[in-house]
Amino acid sequence: MRLETDFPDHRNGRFSREPVPSHWPRNVRQLSLKGSALFGINEETGNLYWDGKLIQTSNRLGNFERGLGIVLTTAIVVMAILDAAGFFFGH
Repeated sequence: MRLETDFPDHRNGRFSREPVPSHWPRNVRQLSLKGSALFGINEETGNLYWDGKLIQTSNRLGNFERGLGIVLTTAIVVMAILDAAGFFFGH
């Protein structure tokens, strides 16, 4: 026996009736547990959907951040090698 989701019921009850925090932007509402059933993921692309509509996401790391990460990682590795050399050679 296969159970099917009652999407009209989930759409009607998608928002919580609880008051939202005062610091949230106007017209933003909390999802209910029924509303969370409207989320979906495309397994091939990893894209997130809500009620069949694509949720826009972005990679916020630019070239500067990537470069900084590489420089910091390299510096940490070099420091670890120098520290290990000092430990083993007694300097």
